[in-house]
Amino acid sequence: MQTDSVNDRHQIGVALAGLAGLALAIGIGRFSYTAILPMMQADQGLSLVDGSWLALVNLVGYLIGGLTAARFRHQPVLCARLAIGLIVVGMASMAFTDQQWWWTVLRLITGAASAWVMVMLSILCLPELNTRPALAGWVFSGVGTGVALGGLVCLVLVASNLSSETAWVILALLCAALGAVVWHRFPNTAPNPNAPIPHPLNTNPTDTINGHNAQAGNGVDQPRLWRLVFCYGLYGFGYILPATYLPAQARVLLQESWLYSLAWPVFGVAAAVSTLLAAALAHRFGRLPTWVGAHVLMAIGVVLPVFFPNLVAIVLAAMAVGGTFVVITLLAMQEAQRHGGQQAPIWMARLTTAFATGQLFGPLFVMGLGEQLSLSLLLAAGVLLVTAGVLFKQWRQDKK
Repeated sequence: MQTDSVNDRHQIGVALAGLAGLALAIGIGRFSYTAILPMMQADQGLSLVDGSWLALVNLVGYLIGGLTAARFRHQPVLCARLAIGLIVVGMASMAFTDQQWWWTVLRLITGAASAWVMVMLSILCLPELNTRPALAGWVFSGVGTGVALGGLVCLVLVASNLSSETAWVILALLCAALGAVVWHRFPNTAPNPNAPIPHPLNTNPTDTINGHNAQAGNGVDQPRLWRLVFCYGLYGFGYILPATYLPAQARVLLQESWLYSLAWPVFGVAAAVSTLLAAALAHRFGRLPTWVGAHVLMAIGVVLPVFFPNLVAIVLAAMAVGGTFVVITLLAMQEAQRHGGQQAPIWMARLTTAFATGQLFGPLFVMGLGEQLSLSLLLAAGVLLVTAGVLFKQWRQDKK
């Protein structure tokens, strides 16, 4: 009984450290730019095209991080620590220059570091929490928690008429505090990520391949996993437009009102809460059906502001997109960990690379279409619906 209690405390500690790490790396390190973008437009004169360029280079950095993450899978703690340091320094440095080229370098570096943290914490946390899927949901709720924290900070700063430079410094300090939690929980003596991965006691229909449980190192259905990688990559394009431009859309609608800053905290709260429900939904319906539903709901959220350009639609879009994008990440990583066997870390890195590649096309489309954001959003919604169909077909195939 005492052993169980110690193990429970250990697993909760791992989940909270994972939450803190993803909050700083993804929720703040990557997505705080979305909340700061309208502030930089106001006090730095940044155009939407220039802002899209900075978003694009951050996504290129994320792609580089995804492509290189598998090389560091044997030293996940060291890689995560280095990446956290780069994120903190990179964000703070944004406040001390107004040079576009320097901002470009900084956002490129933080993008790569964010991907490293995502993959390394997935490697460190998911095997430890394999028998506790609800705690795995805690880990990925860190993304939404970080988004909400960053959004609330920017909301207060905008209401107080403070600058984007102040926002970068405060958020860098917040990242440093969250990073201390990760450093404390994961010492350099962390378990070997290549050790055999235990499987949960309870399975559901999506935990099987052609009716047989997938065992570590055996029965890995690579075509199935590649289809999921393909869908996850296209999802990256589908979600990145609202995830980058939602506050900017709200600012255009509300002009100088500080209320536009509400969109991003709503997005973050929805993302944080959704992952706590994801385990229950996946247990009830299966991971792939839950993934399909998330794509459909996100598609609806993506197009809402196009057809109903008002604050209510912006808030509903924030809830729909925020409430699904981290759930999809959680489900995808769980699928890789479950069905990837001993190559699960490599499949996690492939998912991250595909996701990063899909994201690149969002800002490119906005710049290429002359800032016609509505047309890009319609295309993104169509892509999400197509991938929902592919995932649904895969689920039906799994049940045969």
